[in-house]
Amino acid sequence: MKRTLSIIWMVSMVLTIFMSCSRQPEAPLSLHWELLANDVEPGICEAALTVTNNRDQTMTKEGWFLGFSLMSLHPLYAEGDELRETEVQASYHTIAPTDAFTPLAAGESRTYKLRYKGSAVRQSSHPEGFFLVRTCKKENGEMSEEQPVSIPCTFAPYTRKEQMTRGIETWLKTPYADGEYMFAYIESILSDNVPQLVKWDEGNESPLQPSLQILPTPKSYKLSDVPHLPIGELPRVEYFRGLPAESYLIEVMNDTVWIGYGDKAGLYYANLTLDQLAEDTQLSLICDSPDLHHRAMMLDICRNYYPADSILRVVDAMASLKLNVLHLHLADDEGWRIEIPALPQLTQNGSSRGYTTDETDCLYPAYCGGWDKSDKNSTANGYLTREDYIRILRYAGERYIRVIPEIDMPGHMRAIKKAMGGVLTDSVLEQRKYLSAQNYTDNVIAVTRPEALPTMRTIIEAFVAMHKEAGYPLTVFNIGGDEVPKGALTREEHQTFIDGVLEILKEYNLQPAGWEEMTHFCKPESNAICYSWHNGYQKAQEMADAGYPVVLATANHLYFDFAYCHQHEEKGLNWGGYTDEFDAFDWQQLEHKNIIGISAQLWSEVIRSFSQVEWQIYPKMFGLSERAWNYQSSPLSIAEYADLVYGKYLPMLAEGKLHTHLAGKAPASNFHLMQPGIHIENGIVQMNRIYPAGEIVYTLEFADGRAEQATYSEPFALPADVRVVKAQWQYLCHSSNTTLQFVE
Repeated sequence: MKRTLSIIWMVSMVLTIFMSCSRQPEAPLSLHWELLANDVEPGICEAALTVTNNRDQTMTKEGWFLGFSLMSLHPLYAEGDELRETEVQASYHTIAPTDAFTPLAAGESRTYKLRYKGSAVRQSSHPEGFFLVRTCKKENGEMSEEQPVSIPCTFAPYTRKEQMTRGIETWLKTPYADGEYMFAYIESILSDNVPQLVKWDEGNESPLQPSLQILPTPKSYKLSDVPHLPIGELPRVEYFRGLPAESYLIEVMNDTVWIGYGDKAGLYYANLTLDQLAEDTQLSLICDSPDLHHRAMMLDICRNYYPADSILRVVDAMASLKLNVLHLHLADDEGWRIEIPALPQLTQNGSSRGYTTDETDCLYPAYCGGWDKSDKNSTANGYLTREDYIRILRYAGERYIRVIPEIDMPGHMRAIKKAMGGVLTDSVLEQRKYLSAQNYTDNVIAVTRPEALPTMRTIIEAFVAMHKEAGYPLTVFNIGGDEVPKGALTREEHQTFIDGVLEILKEYNLQPAGWEEMTHFCKPESNAICYSWHNGYQKAQEMADAGYPVVLATANHLYFDFAYCHQHEEKGLNWGGYTDEFDAFDWQQLEHKNIIGISAQLWSEVIRSFSQVEWQIYPKMFGLSERAWNYQSSPLSIAEYADLVYGKYLPMLAEGKLHTHLAGKAPASNFHLMQPGIHIENGIVQMNRIYPAGEIVYTLEFADGRAEQATYSEPFALPADVRVVKAQWQYLCHSSNTTLQFVE
């Protein structure tokens, strides 16, 4: 009996301790943020911030401020405002009380109006990561700061037109993606059902046969008139044949699959193709080769970090789609994400963000906000160890994907500057006034310091060593070279530094690469690979004509961090347009002998989790795959491509079957679904979607506040007093964003 009571007492104590540890104290404040309207004046928006004092004492103006992150909006204030918002550096903001602040009583809530230069046309434009910093007076009279406290903030949804649209004309001129816009867009895609001609036997064209239903589409193929066993059951015989790099030939003869290849990559791709064919495919012949030998995906893990295992999942999808270059953006203003053993301070001080007054042990908050530099669950913090990077190299190399590392220089280097203390700063250069594209005033290293080039050498040598150890020698090193703000360096300073870096690369037999701005300091004789990222082809044409090897990285087709469309629930940037899976697939190519490839970019300012990485790249990556392999002419029409993406490849992602190379069954991936269209004419509501599977669930919102929900099956009469029609496409256990159509 005593033992039983003792056990009961112990269990009770454990539960009490657990409950007391898990019980979270109420935050001293709570917040609610609402966008009121865009363009209250040209180029100015207004928001409302409601502050609730949860403490049992009055809140005065003394001794506190709020820190948080906010992208793309620049605070404005007027005399008499009770709160003043300050843009400390780029996306790191603070809000502090002014002398006009009226004390906030215990339990009281008050709403303050905030004004910004800019527009917040999507819900993801709201502030993030609020934390409270308080100061208190010590016994000796000095002021000290308490540990920051995370502050919860709720956000009002976008429900009004003035929240979702921009009233002023901009160069973009992209309409809001309401129901009518989406209906017309989807109709235009589905009506484009005339296939192009496939190139056959060195220029002799013949009509496309029934699709093999794989991406990227093989250049030419014939189906057999003689039935044979399922393709997966036939034995395969592999033999070397003098084909171009990455090319392959598949012939089915005498119940055997004969695979001819020009190199090991071609053999790898041949087997990929066979593994993705339907079992009942009656194949006779496939002749296939890529138009471009640089088919790239760039991942930015600097602005927001995701670890090696997540990168391997992207590598696996790239391999399945015959992409062959992984470009890793490893250092930028907001983070240093690769271990360099000879320079341990880079990751000790530059791989995390949090609340700091001097940035000696971490960087300012940015993008996803937050004050805690030790939070391992935050995309603000983390880096690839040397072992991580070598593991990525080997995993990619085994799949015939080469890795190109990028360390952007001499701009975009705020993280390395802060991490290394004063080593890469100079009192003269630091007095120069400049503003970077991301609103930094101190992101260019002092290239004239004697430590500048030796530091770059140490970094480059570390990459050479890691690639050598992995068994995949480094051949290309990307030095970025973009967006060095005007006024930061003289041309001579800039040129001398780049010349020095090029000499280091030459010593190690490394081909330089960088963004299009590097042509100002690298001559064509350097053989530097130049990524053309501006919209249009003017810059790409100029670089190709000058003799540079050019990779097309055109923003409005290949920036996968852009929002899919102009819709308020979409995440992503839009400074250069909007990019969906059809933009990546359907665009006019620049024909030039010096165009060596195309590259999609996933910049990570908008990334908050790896799930969102997948949301941004799938299904856009399918368009990249098809266009990179069949650059000159895809045999698929837009409608056929849409049917293949939504009918085969998204189900593969949903079932974890695209990542066929990962050990065991891969987890299902996240992906984006195109929202449905809504068309209202003469009181009749019609809806459409990009693929017939799944269902459209719609909601009718009435003037009196009522709402009715149903599943769409056929056009219907619009009831009286409906003010808004909403619709979502639900497919493969995923839901699209919500389409809105306001009824005038």
